[in-house]
Amino acid sequence: MSYLRTNPLKNSTIMLLYSVRDEIRLDPPYQRMGGVWTKEKKQLLIDSILNDYDIPKIYFHLYDRDTAEQNGYEHAVIDGRQRLETIWEFVDGGFCLSEDFEYQKDEKINLAGLSYDDISQQHPKIKIQFDSFTLPVVLVETDDDDLIEDMFSRLNEAVPLNAAEKRNAIGGNLVRSIREISSHPLFGQHVTFANKRYQHREVSARFLLIEDCLLNGNRLIDTKKVYLDSLARRYANDNQDIVNNLQSCVTEVLDRMVTVFSNQDPLLRAQGNMAIYFLLFRLAHASGETDLITRRKLKDFNQELKDNRLRAIDAYEDATFELLEYDRLTQQGTNDASNIKERVRVLSSYVGLSNTQI
Repeated sequence: MSYLRTNPLKNSTIMLLYSVRDEIRLDPPYQRMGGVWTKEKKQLLIDSILNDYDIPKIYFHLYDRDTAEQNGYEHAVIDGRQRLETIWEFVDGGFCLSEDFEYQKDEKINLAGLSYDDISQQHPKIKIQFDSFTLPVVLVETDDDDLIEDMFSRLNEAVPLNAAEKRNAIGGNLVRSIREISSHPLFGQHVTFANKRYQHREVSARFLLIEDCLLNGNRLIDTKKVYLDSLARRYANDNQDIVNNLQSCVTEVLDRMVTVFSNQDPLLRAQGNMAIYFLLFRLAHASGETDLITRRKLKDFNQELKDNRLRAIDAYEDATFELLEYDRLTQQGTNDASNIKERVRVLSSYVGLSNTQI
C-alpha cells in the first residue's frame, strides 16, 4: 500500500535554502510555470518577511537516495515555487522594496525603495534578520509520485490555475506526451505566442486530441477544456502504446510544419490558428500533396483576408463571402469542431489540396 508522510524541515532559513537552491527542483512535471507573479506581489512577500509576518507553508517532495542521485536534486517543490523564486530574486538584486514600504519594527528606519544589497550595506542587522527568517517548509515522503501530483492539485484548489496548469497536474502518460510535444522545435523556434503558463502545452494537448479523434473515432470533436481533460484522464495510467502512437503521428505533422514556417513566424502568432495549420498539413500528407503548402501561399491567404475585409467596408457586395466567413469564425468559438472544419476547408481549398474535408 502506498504511503505519504510529512515532516517539518529543520533550520529552513532563507539563507540556508538560498545556499542549496541548486539541489531544489523548481519545475517537476506537475508544477505550474514560474515567473507569473507581478512585481507588486513579489514586493508584498518581501514586506511580509521583513515585518515578520507568517507566510504560507512551502511543500517539498523529498526524493529517495536513488532518485536524488539520478536527477541531481534532493527535493522538488510541490507548492511554494513562486515564493522561493521571489525571495531568491530579491537576494540576487532582481527588484527593490516598494516606495511605500514601512518597517513596522522601527518606523524611523526608512527602507523604502532599497535593494537587498542596499539593506546589507546600510542596515546589516536587518539583513541578518532577513537571512535568518525561517520559512515554513514541510517535507513530503512517498513511494507513489501520483500522490504528489494529487497533493499539488489539492493545495492549489483555491488558487486560480488555468486550464493547462490543472491538466498538467493530472499527470500520467498523456500529460507526459503533452510536455514532450510542447518542446518540439515548432514551439521552441517558430511560434511567436508566449509560453506563459503553459500555453504551448495547451496547443499540444489540442493536437493530441485531434489525432485521437481522427485515428480512433474518425470524427473531429470540439477542442475545449472538458474534452482535453477527459483525454488526459483516459490515458493517464493505461494505453501507453496508444499514447506513443498519437505522439508519433503528431510529431510527424510538426516535423513537416517546421520546414515551411520561418523562425519566430508572424503567421504563428495566434493560438487559434494552430489547429487549422495542423489539420492542413495532416490533410496534405494523407493525399501526398505536402508540396502544395508553401509559406508564400499561407502569407498570401492572410493578405487576401485583410484585403477582402477592407473591400467589405467600402462595398460589401464586392467582397468574397467565404473569406468574410473565415474571418468571422477566426474571431469566435475557435475550439468548436464546426468552426475548425470550415476554416480548414477554406484554407485547404485555397492552397489547392484535392481533399478539403476532415
